[in-house]
Amino acid sequence: MKILSAVTESEVWDHWKAVENFSHDDFRSDIREPLPDDVNWHLAEIEPQDLDRLFIISSSDWTDISGGTFRVLDVASRLNLASEDENTLRIANDIKGKITFFQCGGDLDTKLIAVTNSTDSVITFIEGNRRSVVFAVNQMLVGQIIYIGISPQIKNYKWVVASFR
Repeated sequence: MKILSAVTESEVWDHWKAVENFSHDDFRSDIREPLPDDVNWHLAEIEPQDLDRLFIISSSDWTDISGGTFRVLDVASRLNLASEDENTLRIANDIKGKITFFQCGGDLDTKLIAVTNSTDSVITFIEGNRRSVVFAVNQMLVGQIIYIGISPQIKNYKWVVASFR
């Protein structure tokens, strides 16, 4: 991951609000509030060596579709596997719809939001998980500019547990 510049936390949250069309300031408090207090936010570029260390948020509904790894590339490779898991079916269908939309010329926001404990560690998306899989399927993750929050305390953040196993 190549750090490009520092940004403010409010820029990151404003972007998230715009992407998700949230009109209230307490949006996704379940994800934002448990973040460590010392997160420093940046714009960063995803590099080829990052692909194997990109993870989906550690939410149980992603367990089956990721094969228990929570890796973005694993989700991308498992989209068409047979499953009876309700969450897998819901997530896979939504991602496939986004893939079709994107491949037919639709526009998807590429500035995903992720966190890490250092620039050479695992990277976990906290916003844009499904879009990250769409970009992986289309081999477009490398070169994407994302927001990345860096904190040495991020390993204690509940939404990254699977990334650090």
